[in-house]
Amino acid sequence: MRIGIDARLWKETGVGRYIRSLFQYLPEVDKENEYIWFFRKKDFDKIEIPNSKWQKRVADIRWHTFSEQIILPKILLSENLDLVHFPYFSVPIFYPGKFVVTIHDLIFDHYKTGKASTLPSWFYFIKTIGYGFVLSSSVKKASAIITVSNDAKNEIIDHYNADSKKIFVTYESGNLEEGNKSDRSINDSIKKLKPYILYVGNAHPHKNVESLILAMKKINEKNKELKLVLIGSDDFFYQKLKRFIKKEGLDKKVVVTGDLKNSGLATYYKNAESFVTASKIEGFGIPALEAMSVGCPAIVSDIPVFHEIYGEAAIYFNQNDSKDISNKIFDLISDKSKKEELIKKGYRRAKMYDWKKTAKETASVYNRVL
Repeated sequence: MRIGIDARLWKETGVGRYIRSLFQYLPEVDKENEYIWFFRKKDFDKIEIPNSKWQKRVADIRWHTFSEQIILPKILLSENLDLVHFPYFSVPIFYPGKFVVTIHDLIFDHYKTGKASTLPSWFYFIKTIGYGFVLSSSVKKASAIITVSNDAKNEIIDHYNADSKKIFVTYESGNLEEGNKSDRSINDSIKKLKPYILYVGNAHPHKNVESLILAMKKINEKNKELKLVLIGSDDFFYQKLKRFIKKEGLDKKVVVTGDLKNSGLATYYKNAESFVTASKIEGFGIPALEAMSVGCPAIVSDIPVFHEIYGEAAIYFNQNDSKDISNKIFDLISDKSKKEELIKKGYRRAKMYDWKKTAKETASVYNRVL
């Protein structure tokens, strides 16, 4: 059977990580089906196909555009595919073929990001309507829906009245793409930061990073040495966050690094007192598993999906209460035996999630549909 995979978001962080992992492990778990991968032109020549059953094509079309809706279906139909996997909800509504869609989360249903958009407000409003229409159409027409947690599955059923029988949960993983090797070149920079707690991710409203910053004020009343390090893309929301940090007078206590390579990320995790996130909603939650995989304990918000993914391997706080956040952080970093026990639990928990297993379960969904 000929399976097409829409890999236009190859270079992106969250969805791109998912696509790259499927690309890496599908050759090991599915040696029967043929695969046709569709890439943007900028990525096409850099990617080597692993075997004779795989092929690649150019589909130089941005997501969330009219071209995606009109031109992409023609490109896909020209390949006589038995199935297409859209690893992101943005499916061409006029595509008539059989397809599987991965819906990672429904965060946009809860938090809009219009203030960060460069589009005129009226056009952004139209696009938000289009988002709902495209997602609803994807849920309805898909032969199968893949999602990354039972919490996300329940939301899809609740929000879009989806058929639970065609929704399959394939967990993601916290395995770092370049392994757990440290980057010695940044050791001097990290020594100047220690001791610190670490947040990794974007600064979109649902991430609730402001609550972590406010918690630092309370922590510094007890521990004046501790810093908060934030790693993520230097976009609109991080610029806003920097202004918030300055307003709160925490310039010397909260450090924003920008993006890092995975080797640098592993080094920051290994040297942190703990990883922390106050996110209000997630589909899965990769960063805490990344932290656990290299021996960094995780302190996270008390939301259902985190309990599902992390179990007893994390400490939970009320994400809306900066005092509770600060108390949980201070308690952990002050208790060596408690910290060591949490690190052991984290190692065990991180090993439960593996990208090869994700790829195997994804291939199983393809075969079930076909």
